[in-house]
Amino acid sequence: MYKIYSVFYICKIARMINKLIIKLRRRRVLTSCVVLVILCGYIVLQTPLSPDLYFIHWNSLEDISCHYIDLDNTLPRAESEEFQPPSRSIFFHETSCKGYLDSRQACAVESAARAHPGWQINVLFAAPVHKNSLKNGSLSVLRNFTNIRLSRVHITNYAKRTPLESMVSGGALNRTRWRISHTSDVLRYLSLYKFGGVYLDLDVVVAKALDPLVRNWAARETDTAVAAGALAFSRDELGRSVAEAAIRDIKSNYRGDNWGNNGPGVITRILKKYCSTSNLSQMSAATCNGFEVYGPQFFYPVVYWKGFEYFEPGEIKLEDTAYIFHVWNKLTSDLPVHKDSPYAKLARKYCPTVYNLYGKDFLLPVRKKP
Repeated sequence: MYKIYSVFYICKIARMINKLIIKLRRRRVLTSCVVLVILCGYIVLQTPLSPDLYFIHWNSLEDISCHYIDLDNTLPRAESEEFQPPSRSIFFHETSCKGYLDSRQACAVESAARAHPGWQINVLFAAPVHKNSLKNGSLSVLRNFTNIRLSRVHITNYAKRTPLESMVSGGALNRTRWRISHTSDVLRYLSLYKFGGVYLDLDVVVAKALDPLVRNWAARETDTAVAAGALAFSRDELGRSVAEAAIRDIKSNYRGDNWGNNGPGVITRILKKYCSTSNLSQMSAATCNGFEVYGPQFFYPVVYWKGFEYFEPGEIKLEDTAYIFHVWNKLTSDLPVHKDSPYAKLARKYCPTVYNLYGKDFLLPVRKKP
């Protein structure tokens, strides 16, 4: 009887081992398939115009295919030899595929042009701009300002003969969750690297001319970050040095999985090295080899988590101090504008043409406008 049980258990153990071997074989096959899929995905991700396989947001995948086409565009090319902006230039970049400026973006451009009549205000579109957009809406009135120049940027050509040429042509800006934002990050540093001047975000209101400021500057947003929404790199030795450091940083540290890494992250990292300190409040022209780091009161008088205050009835402190008001469009574009809000008052004062063009529609949320 003992021998019979022994044989029984031996057979049972043998069957278990056999099943385990079969499972292991299946797992090896499955593992091989997974490895193959990953390998194929990696190969696809190295090609230009690759899909956003890393960080897809199924409900809000940003389409930037317009950056690589030239259909229905009527604007001159910013990468042509004819595009030679003067040293006193301000650059705005529109990197969505809509091919026009909404009311708040147009307000930013008009306010910059009014504050700087002797400067060239460059609005560079990453998308084609159709001739109808120039005849209607905000572009039709902005074209009447003699110091505003509208141009089209083909980003792959714009990056040629710069340290970012291979990164851009290799499709890095398609391998990110924030394609529009990260394209803007790269373009702002490219423009300052190529031409020098001032870069401004399109969600600002310019209240005063920037002429009294030093030639090379940035501004702290908080005690932990130098912002990239307003930057000035001149064509002098200092400006060239900082611009080149920024381009090298993007090339070495570009990441598609971190929203701020390629914008404020760039200027913050290079200034920590340039100023030999990680304490942002200690950064100034005296400690940064002549590069000035202004306090937030001059460019970011309202911190981003209080951005809603621009759109509610009330007043904004430091209005006499600030050169620029940044209204944090990423967080506030779905908010309506109260007619007695700080933003409405700023718009009536500093971009009256655009404000009057839109009328009551100026008070609507940008995302809900017809």
